[in-house]
Amino acid sequence: MAMNDDLRIAIVGMRHGHVGRPGAGTGYLETLKHVDGAEVVAYCEDTDSTLLDEAKRHHPGAALYDNVDDLIAKQSFDVAWVVLPAAEVPPTGIKLAEAGKHFYMEKQFARTSGELIGLVRAVRRNGVKALPGYPHRFNPVAQDLKRMIDDGVFGRALDLEARMVTGQVKPGIREPSSFLYTNKDEGGGILHMLGGHYLEVMRFLMGCEVKSVQAMTGRPVGLIDEPLEDVAIAAFEYENGAFGSMHAGYLQSAKGGYDTALVYRGLEGEANWTPIGSPTLDVKSASASWAHAPERTIEYDFAPSPPGYTGSGLWMFDWVQGFINDIRADRPPALTADDALKVLQTIDAAYESARTGHRVDVAYVT
Repeated sequence: MAMNDDLRIAIVGMRHGHVGRPGAGTGYLETLKHVDGAEVVAYCEDTDSTLLDEAKRHHPGAALYDNVDDLIAKQSFDVAWVVLPAAEVPPTGIKLAEAGKHFYMEKQFARTSGELIGLVRAVRRNGVKALPGYPHRFNPVAQDLKRMIDDGVFGRALDLEARMVTGQVKPGIREPSSFLYTNKDEGGGILHMLGGHYLEVMRFLMGCEVKSVQAMTGRPVGLIDEPLEDVAIAAFEYENGAFGSMHAGYLQSAKGGYDTALVYRGLEGEANWTPIGSPTLDVKSASASWAHAPERTIEYDFAPSPPGYTGSGLWMFDWVQGFINDIRADRPPALTADDALKVLQTIDAAYESARTGHRVDVAYVT
C-alpha cells in the first residue's frame, strides 16, 4: 500500500452499542467518517441481518457480508474494526491475522487469557498490527500524571487506588439479556468488562505488572448471568513493591453515570483524578522542585472530538487516528495485543483468587 492510498476498513460486528447505527451519527461508524487516510468499504454482521439492511440504505457503495470467512475471501480491505462479543474476538482475530489484516478490537478481547493467547501469537507470527480498545492511558490527565511520576514528583511509589462503579445490571439500566452480561459471550462481570480499562491505566502509571492479587467477587444485585459478578474488590502487589486496590461494581440504582476515582500515592506526594467526570488533577508534593507550590489543581479543557464514539474529547479521536497513522507508517501501535493479554491475565488471577480464597501470583504466559 502506498502512503498516499487510503486504508480500506471493514466493520466486523454491528450489534455492540459502540459501533452505532448506520446513519445515526453515533459510534465508530460516525468516528471513522472523520479519520484521515481511511474509508469504510464493507460491513460484516453474522447475527442480525436488519443491521446489514440499515448499512445498505446508509452506505449503498459498501459491500455486505454475513460471515467473516466470505469477507476475507472476497473483499479487498486493509484493516478490520472488530466489535464483537468477547468469545468471538479470538477466532475472528486469528483469521484476520492469518490473512495479513490489521485490526482494532473492542474490549473485552476474550473470555479468558487462555482464549486470547492464540490470537496474540497469531498477531506476532503474521506481523500485523492489532490495537486493543483501552484508550484511557492516552487521556491527557493520565499522560501528565505519568510524566510527574517519572519526574519524581511523588517519590517512590507506595499505593494506587481505583474505583469504577456504575449502573446495575437489571432491566431499564443494563439489560441482563445483552451479550455483555452473559457468561458464554463475555466470560466475566464488572472486573472483566469495565475494570480492565482501569487495570491497564494502573499498569501504565506503575510502569510494571501486578505480581500477585487477592480478590473477592459477589452478586448482590443478582440479575447478571451466573457466575458473573456485580461487584469485585481486589488488592494488588506490583513488581516494584507498591500496592494497589480496585473496587468495581454494577451497583448504582439509576440509569447512567459513573462513580470513579484514581488515587496515586508516593513517599513524597499524591494525586487524585476522577477519570469519568470533571477533567481535573489534584496534586500534592513534598518534592523540593514543587516547594513554591506544593498543592495544585490542574484543570483541563479538552478540545471537542468529531461526532461518534470518541465523545470524551479530541484526545480520544486522536487515539483512533493514531492507529490509522501507525498502519500507514508501518510502525507498532502505541498499545498492543500483548498489553491486552497481560491485563486479562491479571483479571484471570483475580477470579482464581476469588474462587479459592487465596492470594494468587499472576502467570504471564507469552
